[in-house]
Amino acid sequence: SILVSSAAGSVASYVVTRAETQKCSDFWLYLETGQSPQELTTAGRVAQPTENLPSPEDRENVAPPVRRNKYGDVVE
Repeated sequence: SILVSSAAGSVASYVVTRAETQKCSDFWLYLETGQSPQELTTAGRVAQPTENLPSPEDRENVAPPVRRNKYGDVVE
């Protein structure tokens, strides 16, 4: 009985910890990007409208892309 209750407590603790960790991860993404993870997922699947695509003339005047690390920080 004691073994079963301690195993159940461990499983419950694990489930709660996973849920709270996911909330913190989602909040961190929101702070870094200004969008929720659901918005980021949706935005990644939606194609960019053609009116927002740069024309060949605009591509010549565009600054070189900024390099970023996996955390989103600008790398010089």
